[in-house]
Amino acid sequence: MYFNDVEKFQLEELIVNNEKIYAHVMKERKEILKEHVELAIKYLYKIIEVKQLHSVLLNFEKNICKEMSTQGKLLYREMLFNTIYMHDLGKINCNFQYNRMNNKEFKGKKGLDFNNSNHSMLSSIIYLNHYFNRIKEQENKDDRSILAIVMLLNAYAISKHHGGFDSFGEFKSKLLEKDGEGWRLYTEELSMFNEIYQVPIIFNHNKNLLNRIFSNVEKSLKDKEKKQRGISIYFYIYQRFVASLLLACDYYATSEFKNQREIKDFGEIENINHFYQVYKNTEICKGIRTYEKESYGKTNDFNGIQDINILRNELFLEAEKNLLKNIEKNIFYLEAPTGSGKSNVGFNLSFKLIENLSDINKIFYVYPFNTLVEQNMNTLKKTFEDSAAMKDIAIINSVVPIKTKNRTENEDSDVMKDDYEISFLDRQFLHYPMILTTHISIFNYLFGTSKDNLFPLYQLANSIIILDEIQSYKNRIWKEIITFLKYYSEALNIKFIIMSATLPDLNKLIDEETETINLVENRDKYFSNSIFKDRVKLDFSLLELQENTMEGLLKHVLETGKKTEGNILIEFITKKSAMKFFKKLKEENELSEDADKKEIELITGDDNSIDRNAIIAKVKANKNIILVATQVIEAGVDIDMDVGYKDISMLDAEEQFLGRINRSCMKKNCKVYFFDLDDASKIYKNDVRKEKSINLTAEKIRNILIDKNFGVFYKDVLQKLEKEANKLNDNNFYSFIEDNIKGLNFKKIEERMKLIDEHYRYSVFLSRRIELENNKILNGEEVWKEYITLLKNNDLEYAEKKIKLSRVTASLNHFIYKVQKNDFTYQERIGDLYYITDGERYFVDGKFDRENFDKGIGDFI
Repeated sequence: MYFNDVEKFQLEELIVNNEKIYAHVMKERKEILKEHVELAIKYLYKIIEVKQLHSVLLNFEKNICKEMSTQGKLLYREMLFNTIYMHDLGKINCNFQYNRMNNKEFKGKKGLDFNNSNHSMLSSIIYLNHYFNRIKEQENKDDRSILAIVMLLNAYAISKHHGGFDSFGEFKSKLLEKDGEGWRLYTEELSMFNEIYQVPIIFNHNKNLLNRIFSNVEKSLKDKEKKQRGISIYFYIYQRFVASLLLACDYYATSEFKNQREIKDFGEIENINHFYQVYKNTEICKGIRTYEKESYGKTNDFNGIQDINILRNELFLEAEKNLLKNIEKNIFYLEAPTGSGKSNVGFNLSFKLIENLSDINKIFYVYPFNTLVEQNMNTLKKTFEDSAAMKDIAIINSVVPIKTKNRTENEDSDVMKDDYEISFLDRQFLHYPMILTTHISIFNYLFGTSKDNLFPLYQLANSIIILDEIQSYKNRIWKEIITFLKYYSEALNIKFIIMSATLPDLNKLIDEETETINLVENRDKYFSNSIFKDRVKLDFSLLELQENTMEGLLKHVLETGKKTEGNILIEFITKKSAMKFFKKLKEENELSEDADKKEIELITGDDNSIDRNAIIAKVKANKNIILVATQVIEAGVDIDMDVGYKDISMLDAEEQFLGRINRSCMKKNCKVYFFDLDDASKIYKNDVRKEKSINLTAEKIRNILIDKNFGVFYKDVLQKLEKEANKLNDNNFYSFIEDNIKGLNFKKIEERMKLIDEHYRYSVFLSRRIELENNKILNGEEVWKEYITLLKNNDLEYAEKKIKLSRVTASLNHFIYKVQKNDFTYQERIGDLYYITDGERYFVDGKFDRENFDKGIGDFI
């Protein structure tokens, strides 16, 4: 084991009367401090074992302790180990014992005058005090400089084990400034704990010592980066990883005491055949393996083939072969055309990795939007519905309730009840073997600062993360994204598979050499094949419309509708234009005397999942429908339309849209028309792809889209991004590294790495009645009352309350809309959520009408 030879902090020797110090109290049961920290260490060993973290810990040591002496490395391990063991030593604070633990042993203590019951910062002070002396004893100067950095990082994690991260600068201020919490502890508030911890606090006798330590560490961080490029990113990841381990060990230990039950299930994949055998028995997989035996490798020219499944099989097998040849690598790119079965390939690759690598034990499928999470969960249900594997798959997002486990009330009972405590721990720490989530969630785990964001990071170690359509987010941070993914993959042994039909060569943005693998060696074999390339004809004639574009578009759509019984998709880049066109189209359709009228539908980001799923199901099952939509329809939504119209924005988006037309590649004469209505530069403000020189107003970009030659397009994009990164301003990549990564400003890093900039600031609950898929009615007023009642119920245990809130929040989300202004009349407000009765008045044909809402309530009375 990694920590076999470390020296544990001598709690019995250094903490006087430690057997009288309580860590937790539950009614009549009391847990002493030593019992709690020993339990935390038990979970540290358990986590390392089940998550197979030995190699991950060695990765950090190899990079952080490079060229360090054996003695120095041993102290590094000891310091890491005792970060967990010493995290709660601050509970020796007499105020904590007397006021929080009701410990009568501390009655009358002098330190009670200070009325400060906190313990995390005091634990951090004790840790610093203990290890400063140990580091000072090291003979090697270079060892001392690195160990001093690690000491401060570990101490910061301890100080924050009951709160979110802010910045290293904030930590420094708390320890060095006279009104800082840390400064007070080692100066005027010593009497709160110095009868228990009798080791002299060296910072009290030498007030400038901590200042010198911080100055030396800041200098060491900069010097280290010059010698070892990227080490500051390793320190950043190390800081987050240590915090995650500490939070997990502390919470698991506390849970065991509270519930008197050991945590045994951490959600790792113990046997991949649990999933893979079921998958191998699907008709699709069996068909691919038959093709592999009979035909794979026997054909060189695929240009004349008529069966699309041949190309899908080829792609599946080529990606698998290249993965197995390069299985020791960490970042894989899968560039494949729409309709080629990327999701199916992704599932197989993840199973294949775990089958061949014993330390990989969790799978994350990550999508741009919740709609795609739901869609792919439905796909998995079809594959695994009759197997035990289905219970090991979970959706993690803000709109799906927390997955619960059951337990019998007692050994002889058949009565099952929700196991709230274990279920809530499962959700906090991602105790699920296979997880479907969004890019925003995974980026929160990688860069977020709240405890909820830090909890699960250790679970990402030794995992597979499949990132679908990562190019769909602002390219201003592509350089940061791929740089961080490189370091996270190396440090935590994460296998990233990045998939898209329009995949930029992100390697060009990484400053140092990195080995990534293209799972498809000859993309033209697929992209240039007529089955994919020519499945949709492109028409740019509507781009010539200079004025009255919407009227011209309306006329064209109506004429097309008369000529086809197929389904038509029209995408706008603003909700306002989509709603306006929807209304006009409805009016024209109602005035039409045609016997066979089109059915008109609208999907925007405002639609709840009930309405969205109902519309998608209708479109998939019926003909003669015109669907008006916004960009929410672009990436991955499983619909197969006959004709398309799209307001131009960015080339990636245009290709994604094409994937909704003739998706099956089985139809004839499918066409997409492009028009130019809204200004994309106002929607995609910080994205270089919006520029007119590289959108469909340029002839060369039209040819790129026709020929699927996206490499040429991305060459321009990446050059523009690199130029931005090299600009001499405060907002460029290198300033970000210098000011925020090296300075460990966690809040600034989180802000920089946000995938979506919020355009809407306020949330309104529009109370109305919604018909569910099972024809039952969801009453907004009743949902709101249930939510308020739960919020005010202080009798429920924390875990039970959180789980019940997640359930009602799933219903609540059907009524919540984001708006830009708060000059509306409302009846109730909870935090940032405003409740408005009679919300139905703001809907037209079941659709939220923002224009009407912005007019205000007065116009409707």
